[in-house]
Amino acid sequence: MSDRNTVLERLSRRDAQRLEKLQKAHKAREEVDACDENEDFFSGSFKIKSEYIEDMLMQVPTLDLNALPPHFDSIKREVNELQKYVVTSSFFLKEFNMRKYLGMVQNLQTKCYELEERYVPRKKFGFSKKKLPKSHTEKQGSLDENDAARKTDSNKWDEKLFGFDSQKDKVLVLENDELFQRDVALRNLSNCTIGLKGVMGTLHLTNLDNCIVLSGPVTSSVFMEKCTNCKIVAACQQLRMHTSSNCDIYLHVTSKGIVEDCTQICTAPYNLYYEDLEKHFNMSGLDRNSNNWDRLDDFNWLAPDIPSPNWSVLNAELRINSWDEWWSRIPS
Repeated sequence: MSDRNTVLERLSRRDAQRLEKLQKAHKAREEVDACDENEDFFSGSFKIKSEYIEDMLMQVPTLDLNALPPHFDSIKREVNELQKYVVTSSFFLKEFNMRKYLGMVQNLQTKCYELEERYVPRKKFGFSKKKLPKSHTEKQGSLDENDAARKTDSNKWDEKLFGFDSQKDKVLVLENDELFQRDVALRNLSNCTIGLKGVMGTLHLTNLDNCIVLSGPVTSSVFMEKCTNCKIVAACQQLRMHTSSNCDIYLHVTSKGIVEDCTQICTAPYNLYYEDLEKHFNMSGLDRNSNNWDRLDDFNWLAPDIPSPNWSVLNAELRINSWDEWWSRIPS
């Protein structure tokens, strides 16, 4: 028997064993009472589910090329289910342990995308100053990430990030097939509307002026820095905002957001809508019932009994109630 067949047979047996354990874990999960939930049960179930995903990742080098796309789709579904399992167990998990488990899920996601990039290569997206076509609604591609690597160290971006860089007076749109669980960055944009219709791993906003960002759910964090006169619609697990001013944030955040060195920040509830939004929320694992949009921690304001003057809740009469027309409209 060839080495390849030996590996396949061994992986097949292991896969069957893991599948049996996974089915038992699912059954136990359904039968257990919510009041009986505890970290010991969760830890055992998480271990079974994560090992099952690891085994699926191990199978990748042994599969034919035409079998890889559906295999990677299955892995992503399992990872999303595992992430949702962690998030929905937050009511009994300690905060430290929840971060640990979410980090393990993120590692599985990273392995999946690294393997997919290696075995099913596709066109990459990176930062580009490439002139846009005349139609400002056309989706923007970008140059290979190697272009970003040639930037100076002070301008260097993580090679896993992709998005839009150095654009002005444009409408820029990305869909879920491009965004899914990737780290997205918007940088050096002026007077632009950016539509992100999908599930992202993280979202980085840096040096945006007079921009509107319409974002689907982000499974982990949104980072904002040096943003002015912007309107941001975002759903995420964490929000971190630095050195920004005069921004309205329409927010769904499952933990308390943090602002630092910011002024004139206003918050309102997340109110975005597009066709696949509910499906994308389910894929992200974010809890729709947990939203701390009106609870920010200001690291520059230490008085516990006096509200920070640097942020406030946006008056209802000043809020934008529908973003439908903004998907194809430049801010000015």
